[in-house]
Amino acid sequence: MTTVSSKYSEEQIATFRRRFAEVACAQLADSAAEFTNPLPLPLVARNGLPRVCGPVFPVTTSDDMLPCLQGLAAAPPGWVLFIHNEISPSEGLAGDIFVASAEVQRLGGIVVNGAVRDLEAIADIPVPVFSTEVNFVSARTTSVLAEAVPDTVDVAGCRLAPGDWIFGDEDGFLMLPESHVSAVLASGAVLREREDRLRRTMREQGRTLAELTGLDEFIAGSGPLKFNP
Repeated sequence: MTTVSSKYSEEQIATFRRRFAEVACAQLADSAAEFTNPLPLPLVARNGLPRVCGPVFPVTTSDDMLPCLQGLAAAPPGWVLFIHNEISPSEGLAGDIFVASAEVQRLGGIVVNGAVRDLEAIADIPVPVFSTEVNFVSARTTSVLAEAVPDTVDVAGCRLAPGDWIFGDEDGFLMLPESHVSAVLASGAVLREREDRLRRTMREQGRTLAELTGLDEFIAGSGPLKFNP
């Protein structure tokens, strides 16, 4: 198995996770579009934990549990295990026992481009679990070793390299280079505060978005389109 390294400790990863709780993928993308890469998969939170972030640990499989188990065994604390199934529809690649181990290993989350199962049982496990599918039929084979653990994975036009950061919430998922995580979170927080001020101004003063942005003046060519309250 390949040894991976990150410039961030488990404690620093947890700090970034707390910072992400104050913003959203929308603000990260809007504030730093040149550094963020959308991950256009129909991923759904499966155990009531709608947010996940951390360095990504990708593995590839073809409905075989062995690469999934290899990835689970090797993923460092705080990291997010990403399982990419090359077969669709997918058999179940992660269930309650798998997720329970992820909790013991202090993983930051499990994201499966494929199916998971045991939704009722994983509802009580505090590890974010996302998947594109659900299937109670578990993958039955454990015969094909992963070519690399972790692996660089190309999914839906997005490249996931080990150590890059994955962010997910109710709006979707994006990838971010490790070197830009702190700066992008900071710029996202600035944008979120600006949006919060706009929302408060509209509610407290009864002013519309058109008024706050100077929409009429902009259309008439007599002023800029502005977004500051």
